[in-house]
Amino acid sequence: IEDEGEEGIIDKITSFFETDQEVDYISAPFRWDKKELFAGIEDPDTFFRSSLRSFLTHHILIRTDVSKKKDTSDGINIRAGNTQTKGGMNSLGLNYLKLKGVYTDVFILHDRPSTLHRRKAFKEEDEDSKVVDPRAELWSSWKLWYKFQPLWKIRNYFGEKIAFYFAWIELYILTLIVPTIFGIVSFIYGISYSGKGVSLDEENVTTALYNAFTIFNNPLTPWFSLALCIWGTLFVEQWKRRSNSLKYEWDVSNFEQLEPDRPQFYGSKTRKNPITEEEEWYYPFYRLYLKISFSVLTIAFMVFLVMASTVGVIVFRTAFNAGNYLASLPVRESYETDAAFEAATALSKDNNALYTSVLSSVLNALAIMFLGFVYEKLAYMLTNWENHRTQTAYDDALIIKLFAFQFVNNYASLIYIAFFKEDVSENGMFGMSSWKDTCGYEDSNGRPLCYPMLVMQVAVLMILKPMPKFFKDVVIPILLTLWAKFRNKDSNDNIEAVNAGPEKTKELIDIIEEDRKLLAGDTDFTLSEYTEKCIMYGIIMLFGTVFPLAPLVALICNMVDVRVDGYRILWKNRRYIAQRAEDIGIWQYILEFLNMVGVVVNSLILAFTLKGSSSILFKPDVEGSNINSYEPWMVAFAFEHVCFALKFIVSYVIPDVPSDVQFKMRKEQFQVNQLFEKGPTKKDSTGANGNPTV
Repeated sequence: IEDEGEEGIIDKITSFFETDQEVDYISAPFRWDKKELFAGIEDPDTFFRSSLRSFLTHHILIRTDVSKKKDTSDGINIRAGNTQTKGGMNSLGLNYLKLKGVYTDVFILHDRPSTLHRRKAFKEEDEDSKVVDPRAELWSSWKLWYKFQPLWKIRNYFGEKIAFYFAWIELYILTLIVPTIFGIVSFIYGISYSGKGVSLDEENVTTALYNAFTIFNNPLTPWFSLALCIWGTLFVEQWKRRSNSLKYEWDVSNFEQLEPDRPQFYGSKTRKNPITEEEEWYYPFYRLYLKISFSVLTIAFMVFLVMASTVGVIVFRTAFNAGNYLASLPVRESYETDAAFEAATALSKDNNALYTSVLSSVLNALAIMFLGFVYEKLAYMLTNWENHRTQTAYDDALIIKLFAFQFVNNYASLIYIAFFKEDVSENGMFGMSSWKDTCGYEDSNGRPLCYPMLVMQVAVLMILKPMPKFFKDVVIPILLTLWAKFRNKDSNDNIEAVNAGPEKTKELIDIIEEDRKLLAGDTDFTLSEYTEKCIMYGIIMLFGTVFPLAPLVALICNMVDVRVDGYRILWKNRRYIAQRAEDIGIWQYILEFLNMVGVVVNSLILAFTLKGSSSILFKPDVEGSNINSYEPWMVAFAFEHVCFALKFIVSYVIPDVPSDVQFKMRKEQFQVNQLFEKGPTKKDSTGANGNPTV
């Protein structure tokens, strides 16, 4: 979007990091009788951007009715111009043909220079003319880690849905710099504040480790927690502004209002469309409501099972530790002295604790994997059964189900350590004093402290959480590529010749076979990416208080991951089906939910979990030990209300739509009315005479 006037200092600095130089034209509904007014209409190959061509082609193929007559054997029922099957498929197109085995594989080809070159040669243009590789051109600007991502090029190649994800992660990375700086300052101050650190002349290792963990619990900790809570609101509000700007620039403001039905959607009744006055199929709302209600109850039960499995593992660990079931205790008569007997008994208990810890971890991992597998299958099955009309509604319903499991699965153990384990360590499980789950640390009064263990758990989770994705996105593709080269097997036997000349046929077969060998990624690229990023975002918002380096770890991981994702979807994966979208969907509400929960959890952590150190919320008593200056519930109540008040002020002051976008939208409405008279114009650009510039 071109703006009038001279560039300021900030604009000049920002322009150095920009990678997009796309021209943004005013949009208007296409009219064939006015086709000469639309930019690029003279070249059919480039009139539609690459992503839109693939989107339209796929849209046509999955909605084309291939049935010619009523086929009762397949349950085909053609009524009122609609084709429905027992499976709920509304249009017997490409998906139906693949289901019946007519086609064995379906994928979209990546753009190649050879394809463009063939088009130019077919038009009898100069064959020596420069041909640009779209993927190489995109990657040349995408790989520059110190510059902004080429969001327009990503949108033109992959569609708006994937482009919105990369726009979101870009803003996430930029805004993470602020809490990263606060976290580093808090960490450095904690090192100087702890004083003792880890000294070799400490009397016992536990005390030394406790002194070391005071680095993460110092007088700056409450301020860092407050900064995290405010940063979360600033990030979400800034994303709203960025999202609305891109929504306007990419002309998808009304997409969800005009979104077509899913091919899998089926109606049970007919009604007259109030706009077109034509008969259309629809699904009664009360049926959808009843199905969603049943899904909510089912998902709640599954989440309860996940929580119950976590509690069961804890009970198993405490009971086996108390009973010493995995290591036999020594017999007094077998030892000559009491000291030898006591040493053997301590060793036996240590071995039992080790075996119990390992076994409980294995059981917990097996339970999580099994329940996760069942839960994911159930989530997809329920969402398909609910019969949502549009793809956006379907995606939102599926995301809620999947994220509910991920939320409990990733945060349950941390919440237990933060708020319940100290009581279990001191009083025992279910009031049984022998069933204790020890924290491993004690304060100066001998009371158990679990926040050092919470620090370790958060740090390990932040560091190890991205590893499975790194293995999946980097290690596995490399191994598969090496294996393919080792086998050196070429299978072109199943590809039939197309009706074209020999040279073009061979070239096309080579292209198809090359893309067929690429990795088939997830159906929805953004689903797993958003889930991974939002889980780590939740760790920062909920538990970043105890580990101030969490934003730094997230910043480094995201900076690496965003380039890895760009490379693999361009060069290693089959091309994703382009999908349109007007925002990031329900993920924005999930971020706001995590922000709200983060305030509550942080207030409770400050009041109850971090009660053993000196900070602005605590003061030393006469003997020098640290006691709470106020009642814990008072600290939690005050901190929570201050945070919510500041968050409300920030969200109220910052408008969701930037003022310049509001102005451009009003101006475009005026220009669109004159579009067919003035010709295609660039958004917010005028000529010397004040008229829109062609």
